[in-house]
Amino acid sequence: MILPYVIKSAMALALLYTCIIPLLEKDTFHRLNRILILGCLIMSFAIPLVHFTSGTNPTVDMVRQAVQLPEVLINGDAKEQSVWSWADIMTCIYIIGVVAIFLMTVVLTVRLTRQLRQCEHITDNRGNTIVLTDCATSPFCLFHYIVMSRDDYANNRSFILTHEQEHIRLRHYIDLIILQFATIIQWFNPFVWLIGKNLKAIHEFEVDEAVLNKGINATQYQQFLVVKAVGNRLQPFANNLNKESLKRRIIMMNQKRSNRWMMLKALFVIPVATLAVSVFANTTDMSSMAKAANTTANTLPTTNMQTQKSATKTFTVVEVMPKFKGGNKAMMEFLMMNMKYPASAAKAKQQGRAIVGFVVRKDGTISDVQIKKSAGHAVLDEEAMRVVKSMPAWEPGKQKGKPVNVKYYVPITFRLK
Repeated sequence: MILPYVIKSAMALALLYTCIIPLLEKDTFHRLNRILILGCLIMSFAIPLVHFTSGTNPTVDMVRQAVQLPEVLINGDAKEQSVWSWADIMTCIYIIGVVAIFLMTVVLTVRLTRQLRQCEHITDNRGNTIVLTDCATSPFCLFHYIVMSRDDYANNRSFILTHEQEHIRLRHYIDLIILQFATIIQWFNPFVWLIGKNLKAIHEFEVDEAVLNKGINATQYQQFLVVKAVGNRLQPFANNLNKESLKRRIIMMNQKRSNRWMMLKALFVIPVATLAVSVFANTTDMSSMAKAANTTANTLPTTNMQTQKSATKTFTVVEVMPKFKGGNKAMMEFLMMNMKYPASAAKAKQQGRAIVGFVVRKDGTISDVQIKKSAGHAVLDEEAMRVVKSMPAWEPGKQKGKPVNVKYYVPITFRLK
């Protein structure tokens, strides 16, 4: 499901943001901070996609799972599906939010594009398009378009063009596209909005530094920013002058350059990223590899399996595996005929996959029935154990021609139609 992935991604972003960003936000390493923020965004989406296997002895676990049967699917009564589960409700709310943010982005972009088409266009000395509007508006850039009022073009052209051309040269619009994508996917996550606010502030710090390096008078430039800081806009891909971070920008422009050795603090991202992977990456239990193992079960050599015993003389794999009388098909029919989808689980729309482990003893009887992996709901686990305990005697497994106790696993999936 997409919801668990999105939640893991949001939590990974929160961890990365709270541990990494505060370390460097007061330093003058604007390019490094920009890279770190984009790295946090990208890593937050990549970490939940990382898969690694767990278990102390994967080889033995894989062999053990190779002997289990194909899944037994227990369908519930469709008449009991009138009640939505919390997972369904949350997924529905999440999708509505994604669609709403996406549509708002499209509408604002289309509306702005139509408005700009009706304005006068001029090409600057760098090949960018200057869009002149008749209304008073705070200057901003959108991709390779620089938008300003005619009055600003006549009186403040030098400051505005220098500022916005640096935004374009530094390709800040690429960052904003990535940010908007992350905002659409994680619209519910407050950290994605915080990280967007920081990223846009860093864009302004980086541009301010580049403008001052061109020899523009710092005092005059700061006075210009104060005059033009008339507010934010909703254009998702636009960089514009705004008053929200104006104080921070002026402080940053007057701040002494940070010691380059302080950049080593960025190495803290390595242990934080490692922690995020260990916490939020997908850990694949070897039991999930059962189906793949089934395809190779017949080709596994028996030479190395013959000595696999537990302290209680219960084998995991033997030369002749135990078998339900009539074969696997008969066993699956027995389970499906005798399994009953719990009414309470069907009403609450509870589903899941349980793996039931048991021992087929020397005389073929079933013992030591237990849940190896829970279906996530106790009522489903209990029903899976009940029906396995009711199975008739099996044909016992044999090792070196003698009947032995063998551990066996059966996955049972409860799913509503």
